[in-house]
Amino acid sequence: MNFRFILPGSLLLLIFGSFSIQNAYAYIDPGSGSIIVQMIIGTLIGAGVALKLYWQKIKMKFQK
Repeated sequence: MNFRFILPGSLLLLIFGSFSIQNAYAYIDPGSGSIIVQMIIGTLIGAGVALKLYWQKIKMKFQK
């Protein structure tokens, strides 16, 4: 069996299948919401720091 074709298909099914749930009857408690907000803020800050660190290299690529 070739798993290179099965794994991406099953991963896509898992990702898109989770969006098709109609009624979950669930809620996001404040602790989970806080973690989600922290992940978003951390991602934005991390992208900003990475951009600042590599700004000269990025600028040189566009100047050539």
